[in-house]
Amino acid sequence: MNAITEGKEVEEKKSPVALFYCAGASNVGQSTVTGCVETAGILGYNRVALLCLASISAGLKNMFNGAKNARGIVAVDGCPMSCAKRTLEKAELKVDQHLIVSKDLDVPKNFRISDAGAIKQVTNALVQAVLSID
Repeated sequence: MNAITEGKEVEEKKSPVALFYCAGASNVGQSTVTGCVETAGILGYNRVALLCLASISAGLKNMFNGAKNARGIVAVDGCPMSCAKRTLEKAELKVDQHLIVSKDLDVPKNFRISDAGAIKQVTNALVQAVLSID
């Protein structure tokens, strides 16, 4: 038995907000990865969970359940193809916030991967997206 089943009062922890990123090959796709990692570093892993998008499309239940039980879901895509958002919707997961780097942040898509300015923009936008759910 644990404290909950024994009827004792326990402090329930809020589930974190789940972040899913596209991780595409271009600068905008790669900025989704780094931006999400930096967002988790800023807000803390108790508030933000980085979850694996490929696990959702692969049908892995543990990752699906993590997303389903999250306080909210943020999908971040590099371009308007919206692979992250579409993958989550195909799995019938509700996306609460969606960011498209090339459209919403006006970052031109190219293959110069280490675009520090774009990464900072993505991070700032993601922090705001998580806080809007939190």
